[in-house]
Amino acid sequence: MLAHVLREYNINRILLSRLGLWPFQSKLARSLLPIFCLLLEMSYYPFEILMFYDHRDDAQMIFESCYQLVITTAFLVRLWNEIWNRDKFQHLYEAMNAHWDVFTDDSEIRILKEYSTVSRKFTIFYATMMYILMSMFVVIPLIPVFLDIVLPLNESRPRILAIDVEFRVDTSEYFTPIFCYTTAIIVVGVSIMVGVDTMHFTCTTHACGLFFIVGEKIENILKAADESKCCGCCRQRNVNATELGLSNERAIYDRYVDCLRKYQHALEFVNILNSTHQTVAVFFLLLIGATLSLIGVRIVYELNQMKEMFRFTCIVMGALLQLMVMCYSGQKLMDESQNVFHRTYAAEWYTFSPRLKSLMIVTLYRSVVPCSLTAGKMLPLSMTTYAGVVRTGVSYFTAFLSLKD
Repeated sequence: MLAHVLREYNINRILLSRLGLWPFQSKLARSLLPIFCLLLEMSYYPFEILMFYDHRDDAQMIFESCYQLVITTAFLVRLWNEIWNRDKFQHLYEAMNAHWDVFTDDSEIRILKEYSTVSRKFTIFYATMMYILMSMFVVIPLIPVFLDIVLPLNESRPRILAIDVEFRVDTSEYFTPIFCYTTAIIVVGVSIMVGVDTMHFTCTTHACGLFFIVGEKIENILKAADESKCCGCCRQRNVNATELGLSNERAIYDRYVDCLRKYQHALEFVNILNSTHQTVAVFFLLLIGATLSLIGVRIVYELNQMKEMFRFTCIVMGALLQLMVMCYSGQKLMDESQNVFHRTYAAEWYTFSPRLKSLMIVTLYRSVVPCSLTAGKMLPLSMTTYAGVVRTGVSYFTAFLSLKD
């Protein structure tokens, strides 16, 4: 089952299976693992609220608790979307597998493999980057422990945590269990983001490959139709040019109809992909903007502390990278889907037979509006949206900064 998906996108399957988010793994794993991750992330809420309550008179700690609440919510939103739309994701992956049996020409298989290779390389790069940032973030509490071993003092250095949280206990005495708990929260949250983001990019890249195939086939068919209009060589061989022209026109028409069927596969795939993310994308854009603005204020508080600056830099880089993945993949999909229109319009379509011309007009009418992934059926995910979210985050940062002053 799903032989093509398992061959081309096995890394994505592994990343999702660790969280119980792969729709085709055992029912027990699909039930227990997501519930465990959900409860683990939700268990952090009371401590964040407790920190907000205990330090309600400290503006610095208020911003600290707020950005932690936002990040935890982002983890939960992405996880809950995967659980809620599990049937849609299953349909999506089955469609990806079926496309390898529909697009069977050598050139089509080559293009699909090229795009699957791009998505595989990106998955490895993105996962490596996120886990490196996470590791640097998590290792911060271990620096005093390491220094006590390498450069011991008369007394132990004070223990710090990667994230400020209020447990109402002595953190030095219970450092090990608190460190393990907070580390588990971070690792599971980052794993959710890595698994979901890489699979989203993979599906979008696959859709881009489908549109590229359709555009290339339309271009080749129209070139063949244009060449078939020249029948001088046929007359030299005493061949009936009219009958040959009709035969060629019929063959070209059949090829174009087959191409439109494949175009329909690509459109249906994008519709399913968009339906799985358009709701969560709204929350995610809001949460990313809130994270950038809140952490910006925290950085202002900690300008003279290198450890804290390093910690917040890791968070900001991770947030911007996630936003880039979502918006860049949406932009690439828009560009590839609109290339179908450009390749069709570039041909001398007005010189072809009426029935072939009618199919081309339908293609032009549909492809003039590019396919896009949207946030809440309103805002397309593109690089323009990326710039808008960053700009909005900076605007709110300046507003929060005025409250600090």
